[in-house]
Amino acid sequence: MFNRRNFCQASVLACGAFAVASSHLANAAAVMAKVGQPLTEVAHLDWLCNAVGLTSTGRLFVGLPRWPGFENTPSIAEVLPNGTLKPFPGGDWNEWEPGKPNAKALVKINTIHIFDDDTLWAIDQGEDAGPHGINLGQKILQFDTRNGKLLRSITLAPAVLPAGANLNDLRLDSGHAYLTDSGLGAIIVVNLATGVSVRRLADHPSTKMSPERRPIGEEGRPLQMPDGSDHQVHSDPIEISPDGKWLYYQPLSGPLWRVPTEALRDTQMSEKALGDTVEFVYDTGPLTGTAIDSAGNLYLAEYDRPRITVLSPDGSLRVVAEDPKLWNPDAMIISNTRELYIPVPQSARMAANRGPGGVDGLVRPFKIYKLQLPALYGNRETVPALVGKPLA
Repeated sequence: MFNRRNFCQASVLACGAFAVASSHLANAAAVMAKVGQPLTEVAHLDWLCNAVGLTSTGRLFVGLPRWPGFENTPSIAEVLPNGTLKPFPGGDWNEWEPGKPNAKALVKINTIHIFDDDTLWAIDQGEDAGPHGINLGQKILQFDTRNGKLLRSITLAPAVLPAGANLNDLRLDSGHAYLTDSGLGAIIVVNLATGVSVRRLADHPSTKMSPERRPIGEEGRPLQMPDGSDHQVHSDPIEISPDGKWLYYQPLSGPLWRVPTEALRDTQMSEKALGDTVEFVYDTGPLTGTAIDSAGNLYLAEYDRPRITVLSPDGSLRVVAEDPKLWNPDAMIISNTRELYIPVPQSARMAANRGPGGVDGLVRPFKIYKLQLPALYGNRETVPALVGKPLA
């Protein structure tokens, strides 16, 4: 059961227009005012980049996933001032190959984040075991960006990360990590003090991609596997409200949902009771990345249009930037200087995502852009520091 009735009263992020919105972003944005902030190129790379991280001193790190055709990337690297890449954290971590040990190696990094303590968090999906296997080496990592020291390596039990599960993205609050599982669909919560983890909403429709909502990419082309079936990407983008009370998430093809973080953490609450707290937010189209600012504005990286839109707490939807350079943007971040960083991996142009006989349409080099947020939006959302010893 989806609880829509009290949506407008529940949080500073929720206002009436959120709840009544019912049309796809592509249709709604057509009648909204366009902001059209100019793009500035930050870096261009030979490797496909789907995520970026920025330290308080301006050091730029990039996530370089080992997707089909890019199996030899270093997985994570720092972009040096001269534009060259320095593998991070260095050594054997960046040199994994099939057959090598995977515990202290970057196998298949799906995303990176740098929060306010300047530590780098990474999601490693491990060795791909297919839709019915358990990925070896799947883990959550935290590194010190100053010296590359490993601070945490968290692995999850099969009960939390069963066969077919794929960790996708994460966000933090003062003591927990929240993660999406895009392989099967679920929200995972990890207590960072105790290491205890739980799998929630695994049977709830909000974490599942509906077959009726196809993952449409560039030029109306669906995202397809080599066998012709649609890519099934379940719970994917994730954000936490500035007050920490709400977790926002959606399958790749939408729509957008939210659930109270307190309810997710309550291990005594049944799955049925937890499901009753889930609220519909907005009938989004396909999104590959999101960001949220200190005022609760949600930035949406649209997959079927070359643009970034923002859904504000007052319910208004605006185009922040629309440009042919922005086809298939991904995991965005907001800097301390209120700049929105946008990696553009062009994933819909990959041959592996274009169905039977798919032809590579990638335009090289791969670009990272940034734009200055208008004054009416908020600042970077703060996240408490979580530097600590590795969990036992």
